[in-house]
Amino acid sequence: MRRVSGIPTSVGRALTAGDGLVRRGELMRLGVTRSTMSRWLHDGMLLPLANGIYADPALVESLDPWDRFRLRTRAFVMVSPPNAHAVEWSAMTMHRLSTMGDPPDVPSVVRPGPAQSGSNRTVNGRTRFAAVPSRWLGEVDGIAVVGPAFAAVDIGRRADRLASLVVADAVAARDQTREPLAAALADIDGWPGAARAAWAVRHCDPDVESALESAGRLAFIEAGLPPSASNVWVGEYLPEFRLDHYWAAHRVGVEADGLSKYVDDPAAAIREEKRREWRIQQLGIRVLRYGWAVAVGSPDALAGQVRQLLNTAPLPTGRLRTWSSSEGRALLGLGPGVRSRPKTLYVR
Repeated sequence: MRRVSGIPTSVGRALTAGDGLVRRGELMRLGVTRSTMSRWLHDGMLLPLANGIYADPALVESLDPWDRFRLRTRAFVMVSPPNAHAVEWSAMTMHRLSTMGDPPDVPSVVRPGPAQSGSNRTVNGRTRFAAVPSRWLGEVDGIAVVGPAFAAVDIGRRADRLASLVVADAVAARDQTREPLAAALADIDGWPGAARAAWAVRHCDPDVESALESAGRLAFIEAGLPPSASNVWVGEYLPEFRLDHYWAAHRVGVEADGLSKYVDDPAAAIREEKRREWRIQQLGIRVLRYGWAVAVGSPDALAGQVRQLLNTAPLPTGRLRTWSSSEGRALLGLGPGVRSRPKTLYVR
């Protein structure tokens, strides 16, 4: 982490030790006087993120919006009462799970208690009260956070279907089961919007591995297409290729991202995709690819293309075998198919 010019090395070390944050008390223990702190703040050498919590402005500026929001969430939880836990999108970013669009204006925490206690909002964050069972209260990197499943169903009470499905799929993939989501949904029974949250829990899929795949699945679900299997492996003798969405009865595969996976070498990407497509078609499977723009901007068009393929006579097939996501990964020694990196879906 870069050290701000003019800040002593000891303060830079404190910021590094605090993973980008330092408390006022820690600065005072290092011998920094209040007047010096005031001057550093005035000169932009430190940036206040919460009451008595400071960050390196250069670090904050270098972060993407959601990582910046994660840093602000940490700061807000640090100055909140001991029973306050990051919740909603603040919890999702603390767990480094998929997010949607731009971050909220301020972080959010929940304090266990009757909802009638109301809520409070400041420039640094929002606090609400809710009867959250203790089993959903935990921590990430020393910061109090509600569990991913509870955060997802809580978001689902107010979010649109796209955001709800993205976070539900992310949690189901992390846990490799829908059960925690179903348990969290049961615990918010009777809360406003609980029925809305139930939709995503019903439709989530533990085998989905990206937010874009969730967006594609939403297009298919809302168009009433037959359910697809996620991340199915196909091959002649052993798993050769993994298809993001697969309709086995129709031998139709649909893949997210396409060439955007290979931006470092577009020419090589084109050659690889042609080779891959030829081999998949040799196995008797038709393949369609899509990206963010069509999945989010024209979901009806995407679903229409898939429907056309499903209504077309299948290709002649040779020797074709299929394996579920977990079976294929096990055979290839790849381990569980958990999302390797959180993805943010930006909707304009």
